[in-house]
Formats: sequence, structure tokens, C-alpha cells
Amino acid sequence: MSSKQPDTGRLTEACEGYLVTPPLLEAASFADRLDHALTVLPVAAVRLRLAETSSETMKRTILDIREIMDRHDAALMLDGFPELVRQTGCDGAHVEAEDVAAARKILGDDFQLGAACGFSRDLAMLAGEKGADYVAFGPFGAESETEGLALLTWWREMMELPVVAAYSPASEMADLPLPEMLHTLATTADFLALGVTQDGHSFDALWQTPEKFLPLFAETVKG
Repeated sequence: MSSKQPDTGRLTEACEGYLVTPPLLEAASFADRLDHALTVLPVAAVRLRLAETSSETMKRTILDIREIMDRHDAALMLDGFPELVRQTGCDGAHVEAEDVAAARKILGDDFQLGAACGFSRDLAMLAGEKGADYVAFGPFGAESETEGLALLTWWREMMELPVVAAYSPASEMADLPLPEMLHTLATTADFLALGVTQDGHSFDALWQTPEKFLPLFAETVKG
């Protein structure tokens, strides 16, 4: 997902972006927003979420998004559908932690595999054992998540596997300052996932004005 090589005691490294699209039926309506965000932000990967439709339509959407990704140095991860990764030339898939073993069997060793672990240390460790290349905790919201933040900090301090902090606001905040939670996540995780609200809709504050989020990725935790 990134050239960054994780190691213990890496908390002073700057976080990188990990963009998550809303479910797409086709690429054209979202292409300009995605291209602009990739131009503005230091993005390691984009997780493409596909609306349920025919296999051929999904493949067409993937290929169209790939054309955008090819102009930027970022990985294209499919949300689910590991069987489509090989067919469309994506970089990997992102699945639930419980599905990592099955997805790794489909992908083999040539593709990246991420695991959504909620706020479960046990699921994250199991995902790592079964072949995940990174784990994702969250979604975090605008309010303080004491236990979630403690888990995120512990993982990055103690484990080599990279960790993604997923942030999904409960409501839009286009006209509000960035919440403190976002700054905390950006100074704790290897990657900060942004792009959708908690109900799965487009996080328009991010997609319309990605420049607003750029300062997050220059922040580091003081050692």
C-alpha cells in the first residue's frame, strides 16, 4: 500500500491518506473529485466501494477508476470482491477480518490484503496471522473514543503490521473546523481513512475541499 516500512517505535512518522469512496455505480460522476483529492493529498491508497450491480458493470467502473489511479502513486484496493482483483489489475482487496483467510486463498501472495477489525485486538491479531498486510480500526467519530485510541496507540507501538484509522463523521462538517479527533488519529495511525460518513454516504467536506485536510498529514507525534 505504501513504500513506508513499518517498525516498532515509528510514532514520529507522518501519517498518509487512505481514501474511501462512497458506493459507485459508475466512475464518471466521481472521477473529478477523486482526481483532485489525489492531486492535493498525500494518499497511499484508495479503497473503491462498488454498488451492487452486474459483474461487467463493476469491472468497467474498476477499470475507469484505475485510469485515474495510474496518474497518481497510490494503490487501488477493492472493498470486498477479491475475485475481481486479479481480473481487473487492482492492487488488492479490503475485507472483514473474519474473511481474511478466504480472501488470501483467492488472491495468493501477489496482492495486498487489508482487514477491517472494528475495535477488536483479537480480530486484528487473527487477521495478521491469516495473511493481512494491514489492519484497520474504526470507524472513529467526532467524539472521543478512549478505548479505541488506546488500542490504536498500542498496536502502532507494539506491532509491525501497519494500521489504518478509519474516520467517519456522524454528520457533515463542511463549515466546521476539523475536530480534535482527526488530529489525534493523524498523529497516531500509519494511515488515516477518510471519504464516507457513518451511514456510508459521501463525506462531502473531504471530496469537495481536500485542501482543508492537508495539514493533518504533516503532523507527527513528538517522540
